Amino acid sequence: MPQSQMPLMPNIARMAPSEGCQGEPLSAVNAPLPEYPARGWARGEQGWSIVQFDVLQSGAVDNVRIAEGVPGRFFDREALRAVEQWQFAPLSQGAHLSGCTVMFEFVLGQVRIR
Repeated sequence: MPQSQMPLMPNIARMAPSEGCQGEPLSAVNAPLPEYPARGWARGEQGWSIVQFDVLQSGAVDNVRIAEGVPGRFFDREALRAVEQWQFAPLSQGAHLSGCTVMFEFVLGQVRIR
């Protein structure tokens, strides 16, 4: 059972601007959620991770990175691992989206997208 308080939620737009991820709607083909890390659960920790990524014309994700994470560590690792598996429907010819942003909350053994 988590023993830590949930860290304060960040201002996502300020921490991870996503202006380059506009203009073309994304349609997920495969977008698994991260696993709640066993180590985090065992230590009673909760947290969040903001992940940024690019979407290639093929719909594949690229350049997946953590913009910010609290407390980080295994939460960030699980968030990265999940987003690296994501696949979207192909974009329009020549389209490429950059700086797309998603935030995962790791709360009480559950993972949510915000």
